[in-house]
Amino acid sequence: MTVLISPKLRSDVKKVMERKNTYSENATKEFIQKKKSEGIEVDEKILISDANIVLELNRFSDAYSSTKRKDLIPSGVNFERVDANGVPAEWITPSDADSNKVLFYLFGGAYVIGTIETRRILSSLISNSSNIRTFLVGYRLAPEHPFPAALNDSIAAYQWLISNGIKAENIVCAGSSAGGGLTVATLLKLKELSLPLPAGAVLLSPWTDLALRGESMKLNAEYEPELSKAILRMTALVYSGGNSRKNPLISPVYADLTGLPPLLIHAGSIETIRDDSVRLAERAKEAGVDVTLEVWNEMPHVFHNYYDEIPESKEAIEKIGQFIQMLLA
Repeated sequence: MTVLISPKLRSDVKKVMERKNTYSENATKEFIQKKKSEGIEVDEKILISDANIVLELNRFSDAYSSTKRKDLIPSGVNFERVDANGVPAEWITPSDADSNKVLFYLFGGAYVIGTIETRRILSSLISNSSNIRTFLVGYRLAPEHPFPAALNDSIAAYQWLISNGIKAENIVCAGSSAGGGLTVATLLKLKELSLPLPAGAVLLSPWTDLALRGESMKLNAEYEPELSKAILRMTALVYSGGNSRKNPLISPVYADLTGLPPLLIHAGSIETIRDDSVRLAERAKEAGVDVTLEVWNEMPHVFHNYYDEIPESKEAIEKIGQFIQMLLA
């Protein structure tokens, strides 16, 4: 999807958005040609926003973009696919990683986009920075699999780790965007099931309010139109599957966060869901949780993805690595 680029953006952030637009435009051309070779004309369907075709296009574009940036994966990192209680997952292992300590990672994509293959880059960078293995979970997506499928997959994968000898105190959970919200929901569900909680969690621009009540949704719309309220409302409805969007396991900002382990939350000051992080941190603090909130000035949604383009991205990933090492020391 091509996004409108605000003239108020910092020059390097603007450059990132321009590059994303280029990838999106090229992916759209390739997608149309691909469908044409299959005897399917999609130009008009895209223009009139046929939901199924638009979703297929966005998934295609996501895969296209990740392929173009795969050189960001640090050298020496190995990948191994596994079946975790029926949930596809992948071990991401830096060459010097401590094999007894694990980063349990849930990717972002508004609960409708993302695969293990397209989400290796950021999880590999964090794994490399923290010098531990990452367990990247390929949870099911909506609309094919609405709530609670993703949460059930996350819990099943976590239990698989525990059953395979990984101690909870040697696990840190992490997630970006929708994966950040799912990370908090996973902690809540583990607590509900009286299962051992991990040592802590890292949340990158977490989407924690699918009811979309944060003020930043309006205040920052001009900076990041790809996360517009209209798009987020659509994906929120698809994921919630008829359940209340204020269900604490769908929107953890409405949950009782008492008893959760230490949290590190990163957000960008100009992202539309910035207040999902701010409000979550406030509720966590009120519940007695050890929480650190860092709102990075002039940064967009999950700015950590732009490791080679924005200095703050590299700095943030280094700080995440330090936080994880501190929790697992």
